Amino acid sequence: MGLWVNTTYVQRDSVQEVVHALTALCRAEGMERIAAPAPRDRLLVEPMQYDVALHNDLWGFAIFPGAEGWTVIQTAPLELLGERAAGASRMRLAELCASLSAPAFQLNVYDSTERVIVEVSATGEVLISGFTMQGGSSEPFAWHGERLSEETFEAGFRLHAFQDLIADAALGDELAERIARKFGGANAPFCDNGVSVDTLISHRPLEAAGGEVLYVRWRGESRQRYPAAASWDEHRARQESV
Repeated sequence: MGLWVNTTYVQRDSVQEVVHALTALCRAEGMERIAAPAPRDRLLVEPMQYDVALHNDLWGFAIFPGAEGWTVIQTAPLELLGERAAGASRMRLAELCASLSAPAFQLNVYDSTERVIVEVSATGEVLISGFTMQGGSSEPFAWHGERLSEETFEAGFRLHAFQDLIADAALGDELAERIARKFGGANAPFCDNGVSVDTLISHRPLEAAGGEVLYVRWRGESRQRYPAAASWDEHRARQESV
């Protein structure tokens, strides 16, 4: 299996400010902050890993310092910030940037090959480049309500001046490593989905220095489409019995 990355880098040097802004963003969607749940063993099929945010009752965020002037965010569900709230006209990351008056970008690498870069300005303007078949659609130019295009088929930086950093990166692995080294600082080893899967979904302590974990839970009636399962066979059997 190749590398999978869904990592957000915000140009703000205060973890607490980002935590407060995320808490407010979630509260506006009916998500209430809770204490970290008890540690658990992660199963093979996890809704927080494979389903979208609006079909999960629990969301998790790992927020930690990156390089000077940057804060890194890992989430579960994995693309939570690239998705939209119900009825919203723009993704959650755009709302977060506007609330912080801070630019950001999200790097998405799928199985080391397909790549999507989301760039957001301090006012919430969004530019997206790249392609993937992993965005919940069979159409490679559709991604969580956003439209990719043939003109921006190659993932790259167009809004932020970081293209030289990645211009000759052949694979997603190299792209992710360069970005993590540049913007993740001493916490570069945590700038990947290992934190989302092994820390947030399993409710384990965050090892990234200076970081904080945030969990929020849906206050309404459950909206999950399926429970966690120990195997894909068990998952499919449950789905067929519904």
